[in-house]
Amino acid sequence: MQDSGHRGQSMSTFAPGSYVLKVVGGGPTMDTIKEYSEEEIYRFNSPLDKTRSLIWTTKNTTTKDSAFHIMSHNSLGIEWLCLENSPCYDTIPHSIFAPEFYFKVLVSNRGVDKSTYCDYQLTFLLHIHGLPLSAKRAFFILMVSASLFVGLVILYLIFCLLLPCMMKACNVLHWKISNIMASESYTYSTHSNTRVFIRTSGTKSGGGSRGSSRVIPKAVQENKDVPKKP
Repeated sequence: MQDSGHRGQSMSTFAPGSYVLKVVGGGPTMDTIKEYSEEEIYRFNSPLDKTRSLIWTTKNTTTKDSAFHIMSHNSLGIEWLCLENSPCYDTIPHSIFAPEFYFKVLVSNRGVDKSTYCDYQLTFLLHIHGLPLSAKRAFFILMVSASLFVGLVILYLIFCLLLPCMMKACNVLHWKISNIMASESYTYSTHSNTRVFIRTSGTKSGGGSRGSSRVIPKAVQENKDVPKKP
């Protein structure tokens, strides 16, 4: 209701504190901000533009020639459009944060505020976050995200299905390695026992021969001592 009342007002009855807001420059970073020409300012700000170049819009009233919107303390706010022919269209994010853009904004009350004899013109920078992406880029990001999610789900299902087979194969491999190690240990112990037995037998045989060699000379000596019968 307030909007329709404002639209019916003449230039002389605009609300006190009214002003015109225009985007006169901008860029994706502080270092790339450039000034727009008069034609570009009209295309980027005027509700009469038919080239799909509007940067922003609002439901407030317009000037007498309907070229620009008139803002005031009763304004309903701004909607950032960034249509396909505007400089902020499809701004690509350079980090994990949302797309951003720097606008150079001009605010002036000249010709729209008759409650004061003071004309002012103010220029300031406006930093906007979260600008809308183009339909193609948004669809591409959606498809990539969905593909990654589906791929992770498929990998998880494959892992769950193959896990029992992998566990069985690991158990068989462990059993075979244990058998090989056990057989090698048994062979080594058998060879060790055989070597010990051979060494023990050789030691006993050597001791017996030495004893015989000692006994035989003693018997011969006794035989020599006995006098021979005639």
